[in-house]
Order: sequence, then structure tokens, then C-alpha cells
Amino acid sequence: MDYANLTFFVLLLIKGVLGVEPNSVKTLEVTEGDPVFLDSCVTEIQKDDKVEWKFGSRVIATIVSNSALLYDTDDGIFAGKLQVNDKTGDLIIRNPRPKHSGVYEVKITSVNSAMPCKTFRVAVLDAMPTEVSVKVGEPVILQHNISDIHMYDVIEWMFEDGKTAIARINKQISKNPTYGEKNEKFKGRLALDQTGYLTIADSKTTDSGLYKLEVIGTNLKGNRNFRVIVSEPGLSTVYIVIIVVVILLIVVAVLVAIKCRNNRKTVL
Repeated sequence: MDYANLTFFVLLLIKGVLGVEPNSVKTLEVTEGDPVFLDSCVTEIQKDDKVEWKFGSRVIATIVSNSALLYDTDDGIFAGKLQVNDKTGDLIIRNPRPKHSGVYEVKITSVNSAMPCKTFRVAVLDAMPTEVSVKVGEPVILQHNISDIHMYDVIEWMFEDGKTAIARINKQISKNPTYGEKNEKFKGRLALDQTGYLTIADSKTTDSGLYKLEVIGTNLKGNRNFRVIVSEPGLSTVYIVIIVVVILLIVVAVLVAIKCRNNRKTVL
């Protein structure tokens, strides 16, 4: 077999064993609490192979001589959540939270070569909408927990139907936010900043409902949901206490009056 054919055969073998071409990126979206399965692309790890998993720039798991080791980050977000298969190198993140969203990379090193097998962009979505309650007239501030918001090119907020944007930033066009011109409901009351936080000024009961944040980046997409409740202002705690005290004083006064009248009748 000549050199060209041998090279071609080796490339096919590498692709067949690993299952993907080097540096391929896979995007995964999971719901908070559902396990994340990240496959190493290897059907079987050899004894001399080394597998290394990273979250961002931090190593979170390795396999050396078929022995798996798990590591945590400085902030401890992976405590008790990681599981690695020492036969295939697959990584499982159990009970993930939105803070586990980010870039994961697996690198497999053999005796003669090192090749990054696959990169994953993982987005863990909130399972339930975050509830925000305010009184009429108070500002509604919707703050998400997406730590790497700078990675996204498009930040878009939608209301109820999830189809019409009420506020949007497209960094590829401009960093300045735009607001839905056809939606008179929020006219002049919305403010979207560069962090993706949305503020609704001078809230009304009609602002109550489901708000959806959608962020889009290169090979990456994420969502957050918020349930807003705007209620009419009721009596403050101070007024309630005053009313209760007044009622108690009236009851005491009535009881005293009745007792005095009964005593007067007894004397007569």
C-alpha cells in the first residue's frame, strides 16, 4: 500500500472510530433538571488513551489508564452532578441548572496524537417561569440569569404569543435596542439594556402575563420565561393594623358598657 492510500485509510479510520470530524460543534438545549448527555464520539477507550473534558477553560473530568477522575470548579457548581463512563468517555451532567449552560469540549489524546473530538454548546432552560409580582404603577424589572449574555448577537423579548417582539437588540446591526412600533400597549414604557434586562415603567394590570426572553448566538440559543402579575394596590399593613386595633377598642368598649349596665341593674 503506497503512502497516499495509507494516509487516506488512516483518515477514514479516525473518522469512523471517532464518529465526527475534528472541531465539530453540537448545540444542545435541555430543560432544567433533565440530564445532559455528552458523548465523546469514541466507541471504546484504549488503555493508553487520555480523555479530558473541559467546561470553558476549566478541566472537569479526565480518564487516564481507564481510570476516571472528576473535578469541580472553584464555585462548586458541579458538586455531585458529574458522571463519566470510563469505557467510552461519555459525560453526564445530572440535575443541571441554567448556570451549567456554556461550552464543553472533549479532547482525546493517544500515544502518537492529540485531537479535539467535539465541542458542545449547552443551554439549560428554566423549567418554570420566574414569577414577578408588583403593584400598579411600580416598575416591572425582568432580570435573567444568563451569565454569558455577551456571547449572544440577538436579545429579544416577547409577550404572550411568543411571536411578536416587544423589545430587541441585534448587535450585528446596532447595540441600541428597538421596540415594537405596532404595539401601543407598551409605548414609551419599555427599556432594554445591554445586559438583556427589561424594565416596564408605570405598570398596569393589563401588563400581566407571560414574557419570554430569547437569545441567539453562533450555534447557540437560549430562552427564559417570566410570569408577571400586576395587581391593584390594596391596604397597607399599617392601615390593616390600625383598623384591627380600632375594632378591638370598639369591642372592649361595648363589653365594658354592657358590664356596667348589668352592675347598675344588680345594685337597683
